[in-house]
Amino acid sequence: LLDPTGILNPDVVLSEDPQIHLKNLKPMPAADEIVDKCIECGFCEPVCPSNGLTLTPRQRIVIWRDIQARKRAGVDTTEIERLYHYHGVETCAATGLCAQRCPVGINTGDLVRKLRGKEANKTGTANWLADHFATAVQGTRFMLHVANGAHLIMGTKGLAKMSAAMTKASKGRVPQWTPAMPQPLQRLHLPKAQPQDERPRVVYLAACVSRAMGPAARDQEQQPLLDATRSLLEKAGYQVVFPDNLNDLCCGQPFASKGYAEQAERKRQETRDALLKASRGGLDPIYCDTSPCTLRLVQDLADERLQVYDPVKFIRTHLLDKLDFVPQDAPIAVHVTCSTQHLGEAQALIDIARRCAKEVVVPEGIHCCGFAGDKGFTTPELNAHSLRSLKDAVQVCEEGISTSRTCEIGLSQHGGIDYHGLAYLVNRASRSKGASPA
Repeated sequence: LLDPTGILNPDVVLSEDPQIHLKNLKPMPAADEIVDKCIECGFCEPVCPSNGLTLTPRQRIVIWRDIQARKRAGVDTTEIERLYHYHGVETCAATGLCAQRCPVGINTGDLVRKLRGKEANKTGTANWLADHFATAVQGTRFMLHVANGAHLIMGTKGLAKMSAAMTKASKGRVPQWTPAMPQPLQRLHLPKAQPQDERPRVVYLAACVSRAMGPAARDQEQQPLLDATRSLLEKAGYQVVFPDNLNDLCCGQPFASKGYAEQAERKRQETRDALLKASRGGLDPIYCDTSPCTLRLVQDLADERLQVYDPVKFIRTHLLDKLDFVPQDAPIAVHVTCSTQHLGEAQALIDIARRCAKEVVVPEGIHCCGFAGDKGFTTPELNAHSLRSLKDAVQVCEEGISTSRTCEIGLSQHGGIDYHGLAYLVNRASRSKGASPA
C-alpha cells in the first residue's frame, strides 16, 4: 500500500527475485593475508586515534583492497597510492588497539608496518644506528641541548612558531618542539652490583628514552625517572643492578615502527641476551620502566627464564606487600597506554593509582594518545586530534601519570598538566613497611 511500484529500497527486505542472494554483493578483493579476513564491520574504529583525522583501520583496509583490485585490473593507482601514503600509512599509530576490538584479531598496524618496510630504503642508516646505538642516544641528548638553548634565546612562543613551520616545511623530518619537550638527561649514574649485598636483586632496564630524556624545563618534578625508580625499588628492599653496556641496548621498537624489521629483531635479541646475563640466567626479575619496550621484549618470547615486567606489573606483584601507602588529596589523572592495555595491566594501573590518591580521573574516549613513539614530533596533528578532549577531562587534576615517557610529552602538552611515570607517584605516596610516617 505504501510503495506500490517498489521504488523504496527495492529487494532489500522483501524480494520476488529468487537469485537476489547472488546479486549486488559487496566486493572484498584479496589485498594482503594480514587483513583478508576483515569483514569491514567497523568495531575497530572507536579506539583508533586517527578516526576523524584521516582514516580508521576499516577504511585503511577498504582502500588498500581497492588499490590492489585496481592494480589487477591494470588501472593506474599512482595518485591514490600517493594520497594513501599520508592518510593510510603516515597517520597510523600502529599500536594495535584495533586488534583488541576486531572479531578475528586483525592488527591493521601490522599491515602498515609491512607497507613501511617496503618503503624503507635507508637500510645502511638503520644498520649504523643499530651498531652504534649509544652514539644515537648521545645524539638525542645533544639535540635536546640545542632545543633547550634555542628555547632560552627565542622564548616559548617564538621557538614553537618557528618549529611548527619547519616541521611542516620538512614534511615531518624536523621534529616539532613544544613546551613539554624534555630536557636532556644530565647524568647517567649506573652503580655496579655489590656481591656482598644480601638484598634481593632486580635488574633495571632503563629504556633509551629514559636514558636520553629528563623532565621538561617547566615541569615541577625535576628528578629524572631513573632516580625516582631506583629510590622506589630500594625503598622496597631491592638491590638495583643494571645490564652491561646499557647504553647500547634497545628493544627494537624504534626500528620496527619504521619498517626495519631485521634491525629491530637484532636489537631485541641483543637486549634479551644482556638481560639473561644480568639476571643470572633468569634468577632475578627484570624491571623495564617503559611499557612499550616491555611489550616489545615479551612478544614471542620463547625463553621462559626471562621475567620481564613493566612498571605496573612489577609494582603490583613485587612492591605492594613491601610498602605502606598514604594516599594524597590532590586528584590524579591516569592515562593507560596502548602497551599497558596489550599487557593486560590497565585495571591494575588504575588500582595502584587509587592506592596513591583519593581521587583518580580516567578520561573517557581516549584509548590511544597518538604520540606513537615519534609521531608526536613528526606528525603532531595525530597526537593533537587524539587528545583534543583531554584538557577538559583533567582540568580538576594537577598531575597525570602514565608508563611511557614519549606519551607523557603529548599528554602534558595537550592536557595542560604535567604527566609523569607511575614510579613518581608510588614513590611519593609510599614508605617502607613499618617505617615512621615522617
